[in-house]
Amino acid sequence: MKITETLKNSSYAIIFGFFGLIIGIWTADVLYMIALENIDRVTTRYISLAIILIIITASALLGFTKGKSLLESDTANPEQS
Repeated sequence: MKITETLKNSSYAIIFGFFGLIIGIWTADVLYMIALENIDRVTTRYISLAIILIIITASALLGFTKGKSLLESDTANPEQS
């Protein structure tokens, strides 16, 4: 793998990781409202942090491995192919 490809894939990982941060915060908030409301505050904080970090990591890995095919596909403009 060339350095330019690695840098490009890293930028996809950053973009997808940021989206993962947003989705992770939303997921942790929804999970808190549904299930974690009656648990100790410190435990809830660590569970929410773990959920957010897992989603960020998964989305960054997805962005690094599949980001180019997901963001630069030709399905948006089929007339140019």
